[in-house]
Amino acid sequence: MPGRVDSHDDELREMLLALDPHARDTLRRVLILDQTGRDAISSQLLRYRDGHGDDRADIINMLTMYPEARRRVVRLLGEIEAS
Repeated sequence: MPGRVDSHDDELREMLLALDPHARDTLRRVLILDQTGRDAISSQLLRYRDGHGDDRADIINMLTMYPEARRRVVRLLGEIEAS
């Protein structure tokens, strides 16, 4: 369903726009790494004990398990950066 994908992309774009530009750039760079690189960064994030590290590591791990979703996030981040 094309309308549904567009709707999800719009919602995802809104969430990504809520991040500051540095956070968006960092997320994009992490997501384009190979799986070993993403795993290493996730492990580093788990060292933070404020809960945010766990949340960020979970997001990276989830997007690693779903490559199509990861590619979509990277594409949207690139579109946001280009605009």
